[in-house]
Amino acid sequence: MHRYETLITLHELIYAVIPNLNSAEKLVFATLESLIDAATNPLDIMKRTDQRQAFGLEVHRIRINLEHLLSRYRTEVEDVLRTEGEYKGPVVKPDHQEADAIHSAVEIYRHVCAFQRGERPHPVPGRDTSLRKLI
Repeated sequence: MHRYETLITLHELIYAVIPNLNSAEKLVFATLESLIDAATNPLDIMKRTDQRQAFGLEVHRIRINLEHLLSRYRTEVEDVLRTEGEYKGPVVKPDHQEADAIHSAVEIYRHVCAFQRGERPHPVPGRDTSLRKLI
């Protein structure tokens, strides 16, 4: 795995990365459900079901690592939330897995945005390390 340079404040993590991941997750799951419902070929249904499962596991991995990161900064997170985002909080120092989770969350969101703009044919991002070339 690669080591990602991750310069991000708690504010950016709480008010941008996590909400963007939530939005992307909803869109991907809704799109996959629509594709599964519309599919008539059993192989297509199986492929989309596998994609949904793999994507769910990837998002779960990301969330576990983000939760771990936020728990390490619990006091600062409380300060950011208490000030409703006025306090930006420190630049976080994620471990390798947390940095990978941040990078993955951002990449998922970018991929979904590109899909919405018509620049990508599929809503499910493919990652060599986690989603194992789903598309």
